[in-house]
Amino acid sequence: MKKNSSTKSAFFIPRVLLGSVLILISLVFALFAFGVTPLGDDNFQADNGAGWLGRFVSAVGIHLNSNNLAALEVGRGSGAPTSKPSGEPAQGTANSGSAAAYAGPRNDLRGVQSVRTPPLRTMPAIPPLLAPTRIEREPIRPQPPTDLRGVDRAAQTFQGAVVSAPSPAGVSFEGVGTGIPGFVPTSNPPDTNGRVGAIQYVQWNNTSFAIWDKSGTRLYGPVAGNTLFQPLGGACATHNDGDPVVAYDILSGRWILSQFVVGASPDFSHQCVAVSATGDALGSYYLYDFVTDSTNFVDYPKIGVWPDGYYMTGHVFNPAGTSFLAGRIFVFERDKMLQGLPARQLQVDLKKYSGKPQYGFLPSDLDSLTPPPAGEAAFVIGPDPVTNNSLDSTRVAVTWGATPTITLSETKISATWSVPPCVGSPSNANFNCVPEPAPAVEADYLDNLSFHLMYRLPYRNFGGSPVQESLVGNISVKGSASNPKHGAIRWYEFRNAGSSSTTPSVFQASTYDPDNAYRWMGSIAMDKDHNIALGYSKSSTSIKPGIYVNGRLSTDPPNTMGAEATMVAGPGVQIGGGNRWGDYSAMTLDPVDQCTFFYTNEYLPTNGEFNWATKVSTYKFAACVPAPAWGTVTGTVISLPSRAPLSGVLVTLNNGYAGATNANGVYSILVPPGAYTAIATDAARNCTSASPPSANLVVTSGGTVTQDFSMTGGSNLESSGFTIDDSSGNHNGVINSNECVNLNVALKNNGCADERRISATLTTTTPGVTVTQGSSSYPNLDIDESDVNNVPFQIQTSDSFVCGTNIEFSLNLIYASGNKVVTFTVPTCTGGPGQTFGPDSLTTSDLTQSDRLGRDGQPSGCAGKGCPGGGFAGTKFYKTYTFTNNGGAPACFTVTINAALGGAGDIESAAYLNSYNPTNLCQNYLGDSGVVGLGTTVPNASYSFTVPANSNFVIVVNTTGTTTSSVFDGTVSGFFDFTPGPGPCPAH
Repeated sequence: MKKNSSTKSAFFIPRVLLGSVLILISLVFALFAFGVTPLGDDNFQADNGAGWLGRFVSAVGIHLNSNNLAALEVGRGSGAPTSKPSGEPAQGTANSGSAAAYAGPRNDLRGVQSVRTPPLRTMPAIPPLLAPTRIEREPIRPQPPTDLRGVDRAAQTFQGAVVSAPSPAGVSFEGVGTGIPGFVPTSNPPDTNGRVGAIQYVQWNNTSFAIWDKSGTRLYGPVAGNTLFQPLGGACATHNDGDPVVAYDILSGRWILSQFVVGASPDFSHQCVAVSATGDALGSYYLYDFVTDSTNFVDYPKIGVWPDGYYMTGHVFNPAGTSFLAGRIFVFERDKMLQGLPARQLQVDLKKYSGKPQYGFLPSDLDSLTPPPAGEAAFVIGPDPVTNNSLDSTRVAVTWGATPTITLSETKISATWSVPPCVGSPSNANFNCVPEPAPAVEADYLDNLSFHLMYRLPYRNFGGSPVQESLVGNISVKGSASNPKHGAIRWYEFRNAGSSSTTPSVFQASTYDPDNAYRWMGSIAMDKDHNIALGYSKSSTSIKPGIYVNGRLSTDPPNTMGAEATMVAGPGVQIGGGNRWGDYSAMTLDPVDQCTFFYTNEYLPTNGEFNWATKVSTYKFAACVPAPAWGTVTGTVISLPSRAPLSGVLVTLNNGYAGATNANGVYSILVPPGAYTAIATDAARNCTSASPPSANLVVTSGGTVTQDFSMTGGSNLESSGFTIDDSSGNHNGVINSNECVNLNVALKNNGCADERRISATLTTTTPGVTVTQGSSSYPNLDIDESDVNNVPFQIQTSDSFVCGTNIEFSLNLIYASGNKVVTFTVPTCTGGPGQTFGPDSLTTSDLTQSDRLGRDGQPSGCAGKGCPGGGFAGTKFYKTYTFTNNGGAPACFTVTINAALGGAGDIESAAYLNSYNPTNLCQNYLGDSGVVGLGTTVPNASYSFTVPANSNFVIVVNTTGTTTSSVFDGTVSGFFDFTPGPGPCPAH
């Protein structure tokens, strides 16, 4: 879980107030610095021309002002429910609530349709500061067992040998965070997560991601996470809720990028999953929106790669986050997702022990080039909810076919673990745990994330007879006796022998605890030669929180680590920020050389809050012998008979590795040495066959194989926009009633062959619209060419045409190779003048209400959002302003509130359909401003919503506390222009 919020709505500590001001100032400077890219970086390679901001606004359906900041209600303290307004106090405990009403896993076996994106590098980028942001407060975690007493006799209380630890491998760079100029964190903790692939490194921290090459050169970002999901639409596009996971499928060379959605409607929890179409993280993706629970909150999702599926673990809470209901396993249909086909998911809850659900578990994640034995069940391991003397083991077997099944074999592993101490004051067993030096005080101490096996659970198959399989994991535990008490890292190597029914056993395990410093937030991995690397955070009353790395050689005595190395000595301490830290970190292994570890974790560059930075650094054991270098398959794809190069053609090897052709028709695939079969396809281009149909290739280590393809098929004529010429009408650039308008409709040939002798007839069935000139030819269109009709089409609207109605057109095409119908829609009567209200202020003489909406930091867009609800007692003052959508179609309106700074208290604004009932804040709700600080530290805010045709809507402006307000005014835009045209089209 990711975002911190205050424990009470009115609790706004001075440091947070100062932070809001600094964020506002940073935003202004950042927007100047952005230029035409989200972070104004020369290495940024996305398509961010002069129109990127407009495209973003269009994508998320809101109007933004360069001075607007969706400030967040933030502060210290533990979490509150995500489905309730930000700042509302949590009620109940994690073991109480509505567990009796829990309906269990969601079993909908229909395939989820995918959407294929354009290459990521060409998609409009949403800058992190301009993304919709929800405040999601940590759900109340279940209480762990504490039956393990005394000193850990398996602890390593000494520093090991320097030669046993990995050494820096020469690459180190700033990840997403304040180490990148212009980046301003808006949430805490960072959920630090990254993965290395064959040619790139992808890091996704909380709600923003970026891409580097493996030498540390930034290629893309940071951008908001939901940038990737804009083509999908729905909750995945409008939410940007974080808890991300970046996985890499070594068996197919694909990226799996994912984040969750919580609080959506009608289905509460979603998992948004993007699978790359090729090995290029900047290329195209197949996007999926899996509903993980219709009514409950699925938290802390973690994904692991396995041959028969992408496995995910999650914690299921009630919607308020106050009752922990179940530990759940999800499996997504990998083979279909690699092809962009409809994919199913399976779900099952883990068993309860003594009535307590399992918590803090992880799925196995394949790191070795050698896959598990055919058909082997995946592994899930986590701490036992009843005793510290066991870990819980689950083997998960799935079958897909016509009737998919999921089967669990659940047992226990004899292994100890414990609960690390919380030494802060006031005592807070969930968060206030890890000490820091001054100026931090005990109330600032950090979350230790106890009761979790920490991400990841890497798996390796070393082969042999019998097969030797290893998994490594770690957990934060209690350290040796000290004052103050401290935590340590316990690590494990589990082994298995290729069976799907056996329980893995502990081959070696130890607690690394060489001194009285607090170590936590670990991540662990193993290289091809059995060497282990472990990264983590370390802090104490004399050591600022920093990043550290250790490890062991395969030849070291069992149960020992080497000498700890400093990756980043902590420059600053966290003050406030809700005590949150990390949530996870990521130790991953280069899939090519199988020796180089990439580790990422968080640190603070200076004392503060919401100023986190992250670092990515590489480490390697000198003794590790790199795996054979991968080879390259490359070639050019052309169309026959034109011989024009074809872009976007997918060349796929039989193991799933793939590459897409560029504008010159050239593709390239980096792949492990071996024998492969290659095919070339592009159904979207209407390419029906390839020559050769398939090609057998042998790729050698470090070698290059060239394989060209030629494609045949048909053209693919598609609408490519339109222009309006109303010079015979009222000259306002839009279609109105009683008006004659010329239309030019662009066509583009996105096909596999040239097209000739194109003619078109334009028709419409929209009432009140007549096509007066509907026939035209088009120029010949070669592959990828576009052009407009030779003779303008002409339409006439009647005097009774209902302004605001969208006109639906059909373009009936006949051409040398066939015919088709292309449809497109033209809006009407747009661009009416805005309407205003104010200037006004809220005083004690205004109307009063006893509650207000929560502010979730997310201004509503045209698609709306769920009502954030109330729960903030006290007398508030409000004014209302009524407007009307007089158009014959629904319209998206945008409200911009401008407020003088320095008011006695914040104001907020919301919109309602037809009427406003202050005793039922969600009745008729349309949208709201969502921001904190409006009228005190934030000068303006904008939000959008859609109003049905011929309907009134009410704008409410209210105080958020019991004080009066500064002077404010507002503008409402989105009205229709009802200026009629001068009459019929002139006679020809």
